Amino acid sequence: MSNKKVPFSAYRYLVTAESNQSTLIQQINLPKEDLFKKMIEEITFAQKIDWTKGNKRYLFFGKQNMSNIHIIKLARESNEIIHVEGETDIEKKGIKEAKYVVLVVDTEHQIVLVENKKSAFSHVTTSVNIIEGYFREKMKSFDYVVNMYPLASKNKFWNYVKEADAIFELTLEMNSPNMPFFGDNDTREILSLLRDNTNNETLEISIKNNEGKLKIAKESLGKYIDYVREVGGKYWLKYSRNGSIETTKSDDDTFITYLSGIKEEKYAEEELDNIADKLTSIHKLETREDEIK
Repeated sequence: MSNKKVPFSAYRYLVTAESNQSTLIQQINLPKEDLFKKMIEEITFAQKIDWTKGNKRYLFFGKQNMSNIHIIKLARESNEIIHVEGETDIEKKGIKEAKYVVLVVDTEHQIVLVENKKSAFSHVTTSVNIIEGYFREKMKSFDYVVNMYPLASKNKFWNYVKEADAIFELTLEMNSPNMPFFGDNDTREILSLLRDNTNNETLEISIKNNEGKLKIAKESLGKYIDYVREVGGKYWLKYSRNGSIETTKSDDDTFITYLSGIKEEKYAEEELDNIADKLTSIHKLETREDEIK
């Protein structure tokens, strides 16, 4: 086990029905949360899952679990060329390498921590897209869809608003209600009503002022922005600061926590308890305090 602390980005996975009408296949199977948990457990206990998407091959390796927390490795197959000693010269030799990142999946809080490791995936969102694609494909068999959203840091969004000289645009993407009794009640009711009438998967709202006079106030928009940051969704903000126009989005504002690196050994029980405590605090925006490495 490496004692070096490595960064993990926090994401929420949300499972919703493809249609607002219950289907037969949904009725005869487990509830959606239990189905997802069962798939995670299959990876954990099967040791290895092979998945091909297009011409890309990915591997999921189950490493460890404790209650609702599962430690998994996600690897991509990579064809590498190395130079080795030959009889008369240095020769090229092709090898297949499995470059991987560690995932921590919490099926109680519906959180996935994804290791940031550029040597395996150039950006953490690449890993997230693979994870989302895998589970969307699997859950589609049961008439469900899976979305993964960045869990935003506690204070950064409102700091951007406070520091802005002018604000030009704010776009919010909100997932249909998924987690009972979580998030602002009024926001949940609006999203539920809209889904009942349109069968939408997500709702996108964009407000603009080309002169940069957009007002973003907690009193009017705070509950929608916090729903996005806490429960599930994305935001894009275009503003100017110190004479320069900037754009920030929730993918750039993803909460990062630091865990001990995992190699061949498993996490000790004390480390797993520490991870469980971190996940509980990350779950709610009000306790999602920024960490220092």
